[in-house]
Amino acid sequence: ISKAIEFYKKALEINSSHLESMINLSNCYEDIKKFDKAIETLEKCCQAYPDKYEIHYNLGRLYHTRVKDFDKAINTFNKTLAINNNYIFAKIGLGQIYNYKGNFDKAKKIFQEVIDSNPNEIKPYYEMVDSLNSDEIKNTIKKLEILEKDNKQRDQEKVFLYFAMGKMYEKINNYNKAFHYFDLGNKLKAKIIGFIDFEWEKKKFEALKKTLKKFGTNETKNLGYQSSKPIFIVGMPRSGSTLVEQIISSHSQVFGGGEAFRFTDFFQKTTMSKKHKNLIDGLNSINEKNFLNIGKEYVEEIEKISNKKYFINKYLDNVFNIALIKLALPNAKIIHCERNALDICWSCYKTNFLEGSEFSYSFETLGSYYLIYKKQIEYWSKIFEKQILNIKYEDLVNNFEKETKKILDFLKLNFEENCLQFYKNKRSVDTASLAQVRKPIYKESVNSWINYKKYLKDLINKLNA
Repeated sequence: ISKAIEFYKKALEINSSHLESMINLSNCYEDIKKFDKAIETLEKCCQAYPDKYEIHYNLGRLYHTRVKDFDKAINTFNKTLAINNNYIFAKIGLGQIYNYKGNFDKAKKIFQEVIDSNPNEIKPYYEMVDSLNSDEIKNTIKKLEILEKDNKQRDQEKVFLYFAMGKMYEKINNYNKAFHYFDLGNKLKAKIIGFIDFEWEKKKFEALKKTLKKFGTNETKNLGYQSSKPIFIVGMPRSGSTLVEQIISSHSQVFGGGEAFRFTDFFQKTTMSKKHKNLIDGLNSINEKNFLNIGKEYVEEIEKISNKKYFINKYLDNVFNIALIKLALPNAKIIHCERNALDICWSCYKTNFLEGSEFSYSFETLGSYYLIYKKQIEYWSKIFEKQILNIKYEDLVNNFEKETKKILDFLKLNFEENCLQFYKNKRSVDTASLAQVRKPIYKESVNSWINYKKYLKDLINKLNA
C-alpha cells in the first residue's frame, strides 16, 4: 500500500485533480487507518468535482463509519442527496445516524421513504424494527415474507431480512418463529465469514503473560505515561457495556468516546518496526521507554477528541489487552462488564453486528470465544485486583443507584443526578443497544435466554465443557 500511495501522489503532482488517483489515494489511506488523510484527500476531490454525488457520499461514509463525526456525516450526506435525491446509500446512512442520535421518528421516516421508492430494499426494514408498533410489525412481516419467497436477494441482503424477521417475531413474543429466522441469519452469515481460528488470541495471551512477568505489574515501577484521563470499558458484546458508558458519560467530567480505539493499534504504531513479523514478535523486544511512548501517544490522540477530565474507550476487545494498558497507562481505570453467560451468548447470536464479532454466528465459535474471554479476564482480574472494577449487569439493573455510585466512587467522581437519568443523555450511540439506552432502566433482558431454552442445548453444552 505504501508503494501505491507513493505513485498516486506522483500522479497528483502531474495532475492535481486526477479523479481516479484522488479516490484511490483516499482508499489506500483508509486501508492503513489514516482516516484524517483519507478525509483530507476526499475533501479536495469534492472541491474539484462538486457535482459528483458518489464522492460526497464516500466522504460522508468516512465521517459516519470511520471517525464517527456524525454531524459532518449528516451535512455530507445531505450534499449527496442535493445532487441525487434518489441515492439510497446516503439515505440509509442518514437514517442510521438519526437512530444513533435517538431521533427514531426522523430515522423511521427516512427508511420508509427508501422502502416506498424501492420496496425490495431490505436494509431499511432491518434498521427501523425498533421503531415499529405491533400492528406495523405484523404488516411488515407480511411484506418481508413476500420478499423472502421471491428469493431475488443476494446473501448479504438475506442476512438483514432474516435478522429483521427474527427481531420482529421476538417483539410480538413468537419465540419459535424468532429463533427460526435468527438461526437462518446466523447460518448464512457464518457461511459468508468462513472459518474462524482462535489460536492467535491464545498465543497473544501467553506472550502478554511473559511480558508482564518481565516488567512486573507496574505497582513499584514508574513505567508508562502517568495520565489519569483514560477509562476503558471492556468485556463481551451485549454485556451491558453501552448502558455503563451511557451512565458514566452523563457525568459532566466525562466524555463517552464509544468504540474508539483498539489499544494494540498504538502498540503497533509506536513500537513495531518492519523487522517485527507480528505483535507477538514485537512484544519480545519491547522496552520500558516503549510503554511511555504508547501511553503518551494514546493520551494525545484522545485529547484531540475531548478536553474533559476523563475519556471513555468502549472498544470491548481491549479485554485482551489489559496487561498492555496497565503497563502503558498505570493510572487508567478499567471497568469490566459481566453478565449471565447464556444471556450474553444468546444476545450475541440474535444480533447482526455491522462489523466485528465474527465469532457470534455459530454456537460452536460463540461458546469457544466466550470461554477464551472468561479465562483471560479471570486471570487479569486476579493479577490487577482492585485496579479493575467488575460490574454485573444483573446487579446494575436490580440495584441501579447503588451500582452507579460504586462506579463513580471507583472513578473518583462526585455523584451527579444526571448519571441516574442517563436516558436523557443526547450523545450519539452507534451500538446494537442504541434503542435500549434511550429508556430508563428495565429488567426484561435478565434471563431472556430462557425463552429459547429448548434451542440452546449445543450452546449450553459448549459453555459447560
